Amino acid sequence: MHNILFSNKELIILGEIKLASPTEGKLGKPEDIEGRALAYEQAGVDIISVITEHTRFSGDTSFVPRIQKVTSMPILQKDFVMDVKQIYESKSLGVDALLLIASIVDTPTLKKFTALCKKLEIEPVVEVNDENDLKKALSTSTSCIAINARDLRTFKVDVDRACQIMEKIPDRYIKLGFSGIHTSVEVKKYRNAGAKGVLVGTALMKTENIDTFVQELRNP
Repeated sequence: MHNILFSNKELIILGEIKLASPTEGKLGKPEDIEGRALAYEQAGVDIISVITEHTRFSGDTSFVPRIQKVTSMPILQKDFVMDVKQIYESKSLGVDALLLIASIVDTPTLKKFTALCKKLEIEPVVEVNDENDLKKALSTSTSCIAINARDLRTFKVDVDRACQIMEKIPDRYIKLGFSGIHTSVEVKKYRNAGAKGVLVGTALMKTENIDTFVQELRNP
């Protein structure tokens, strides 16, 4: 994961596997996970993002080893990390990176979680939504900050606002754009704001032609 994030590749695409969301409802079936992971790899996706949170996203940690059986692609695990036990579980699963959401924990906890990830050789990806979150992220040891265009409290998506926040991140960080990507238009906005990579979730889960869609995002 670390090597891919810091590679010279012009655009890193993180393809997300999520079976449901609070705003979209059901998006996929558990039995389709392996096939989707393979389809992402064949389409040229660089990193697989998998949501393991069960209550709101119908995820499960068992998805990780299932993906690992069919592909060697790096895996970013997304969950609502509130306890160090979850980080140790992520280590046991062998994920390459773990999402840490700045808005759901205080600054000392976020710093502790980030440091533990580094110690366990998991790449911590700190997600922020506003300037307060960004301050918290900048106080940690993370190398990667993701801007989520979706406000987790209201579910409103605003890519332009996300890009404004992204522009305030120092260049020493790897910057990722999360949420709100439906076409190459949003990808360009994130790229212009300094994003090294973008995460595509709902639109990728819904598309009927994964290969074409990924190529359009990468080469509009």
